[in-house]
Amino acid sequence: MISRRSFPRLREQEVSSDLAIVNARMITMDDGRPEVDAALVREGRIALVGTTREVRDEAGSARTFDASGRVVVPGFVDAHTHFELTCLGASFQAACHTPPYTSLREIVKVLASKASDTPKGQWVVGRGSFGMREKVEESTLPTRHDLDAVTTEHPLILFSGLHVAMLNTRGLLELGLWDGDPPRGVRVLRESSGKPSGIATEVWDLLPAYPLAGVREAVRAHAKEIFVSKGTTSLSTIPFSADDVRADQELQAKGELPLRIRVYYHVPRVISLDSLLATGLLSGAGNDMFRYGGIKIFVNGTTSDGLGNAIDDFKWTERELDEFVSRAHAGGIQLIMHSLSRDATLMAAVAVEEAVRRHPKPHRHRIEHAGDRLDALEDMRRLKAAGIRVVCTPHFARRPGTASRVPRFRTMIAEGLEPIAVTDTTGTVPEASGSLFNIACAMTPKADGGAAPSAEEALSFEQALRMHTLWAAHGGFEDRDKGSIEVGKLGDFAVLSADPRGRPGKEVFAIGVDATILGGSVVFQR
Repeated sequence: MISRRSFPRLREQEVSSDLAIVNARMITMDDGRPEVDAALVREGRIALVGTTREVRDEAGSARTFDASGRVVVPGFVDAHTHFELTCLGASFQAACHTPPYTSLREIVKVLASKASDTPKGQWVVGRGSFGMREKVEESTLPTRHDLDAVTTEHPLILFSGLHVAMLNTRGLLELGLWDGDPPRGVRVLRESSGKPSGIATEVWDLLPAYPLAGVREAVRAHAKEIFVSKGTTSLSTIPFSADDVRADQELQAKGELPLRIRVYYHVPRVISLDSLLATGLLSGAGNDMFRYGGIKIFVNGTTSDGLGNAIDDFKWTERELDEFVSRAHAGGIQLIMHSLSRDATLMAAVAVEEAVRRHPKPHRHRIEHAGDRLDALEDMRRLKAAGIRVVCTPHFARRPGTASRVPRFRTMIAEGLEPIAVTDTTGTVPEASGSLFNIACAMTPKADGGAAPSAEEALSFEQALRMHTLWAAHGGFEDRDKGSIEVGKLGDFAVLSADPRGRPGKEVFAIGVDATILGGSVVFQR
């Protein structure tokens, strides 16, 4: 049976077009009709799904996109990114990843080259991979003395991941980390003399923000390459500054940013809870291109000092977190909460339970990265009972040295958690900025280069796709508009270069995106 529906015209700045997609193998994520041949988009939304003949008969003057038998899936919904930071890193920061580099000697040369091209007094920022110590020949991290040898005329910071950093003396002084007590949750490692060694954790948010013009330049230069070309049509971003948000809106208004954006403000980095509540904004305010999502907070940070030593870097007491979460929940604000340990996950769960006890109403509060570490069935069932959305980052578990028993993808699904998969891209892992890469990780056991702890926990393509589409959309209150190919939803699609179904997960790493369609407009085509 053919479904039809008419829709009001979208706002002027929104992407809107008529398009007939035909001769496709569409994986719809709609249980009632899991695969179709074609879809018709009218004024940016899906007006019809059916056979190629049915769609051609109804297409009228709509443009035609012939998929030539390729697999078409809903546009990917990346529910946790640092969108602007990723673009800024590609434009203005030194790439010091391992690989390709294998030693600190090589990395120091990259930083020295960057310093030579940077005006005196401005920050030199190097971006390195997670676990740098384990990946370089020296089996250690550079100290402030090593980085002072690079430059004393610039403040300099080198990241291993984003939560472990190494700074030169000038950088430590400029961030106020040389003397006194650092902010809660920040660790400054010290030499036997008591002076800072140069290694610190949780200082990324102390850096100065890039100016508006720089953000615009970086997003304009890299958004299509890093995100749109990977089939991402919607993303949630945690901006670093108000200028990040301004740049996104300005570029969207000019038609230069073909992505739907949902913004989660980092509290307290960008704004205080009091100030945000005073605006009166409720989660979901906005339009189909740009919405306010809610608040991002850290329960704890990295849990390691980068040298192999565990640290306790909680940023709250339980009572403080309970009060904060309750106020946000009462104010109609969705929370996404960063947790990198079981204790932090349970602390967040207690806070949500208390908030709902005080103010009983539906919610979709999320715990970011909880799915990467959930092991005990009792914890899964507690989060499910509390209505908490569990978020996992498949490529994190792919790294050497990560826990061997998690993430338990199939078990979480069997327990009804409907886990959300995200890239959490910051520029740290350039190859992992696309959902297909993370789908491949979830389909592939660790022994074969993936993220699943065993073949029994590895997912089918359809299961992994659901984590990056329908369940991701649901986690942002957007499942009525996104996440599946159904009449009434936005006309967002990704066209794949090959059919991933029935393949071993390790083969899916080689599959790419041939085209990205946003609201019926082809915004990327290979």
